[in-house]
Amino acid sequence: MEVASIILPQKLGVKLREKAEETGYLPEEFGVELIRRSLNEELDPEDLVEHYQSLSEKYLREAKELLKEEDLAQASEKFWGASALVVKAIAAKRGLTLEKHGSLWDFVSKLSKERGDEDIDIYFSVANSLHRNFYEAQTNKEVIEILARRIEELIDKLREIS
Repeated sequence: MEVASIILPQKLGVKLREKAEETGYLPEEFGVELIRRSLNEELDPEDLVEHYQSLSEKYLREAKELLKEEDLAQASEKFWGASALVVKAIAAKRGLTLEKHGSLWDFVSKLSKERGDEDIDIYFSVANSLHRNFYEAQTNKEVIEILARRIEELIDKLREIS
């Protein structure tokens, strides 16, 4: 998939992150949605799946780097994002759109039952705890390193599904 980058003035970048948070999207995902709507353009499911997968891989790489740099809040959010986007990719492959946290949880629970693998639910709960850590910054590096391994296991399990 060919991608394009957009450099935003800081004020717009902050606004984009705030609006994304309000609506339950990740910033890049929200930006794509805004552009898609303003151009009145639909993405076919294959493009959406590829977009989510690429963005998930990017977030996972960034999360690992941020963890090394000890930017624990940002690393936590990127691990969450990488997990959520893999889930959204599987949903998109099935023709579904997941926009809210509740719909993510419902779909993860469905996947867990389909696979007979409750670790999917457990590890997604780990991802959610990292999402919460982005806002609360209460978890130390050693714990985040442990949780990061569970995130990678979750992503591996989910990639087997897709």
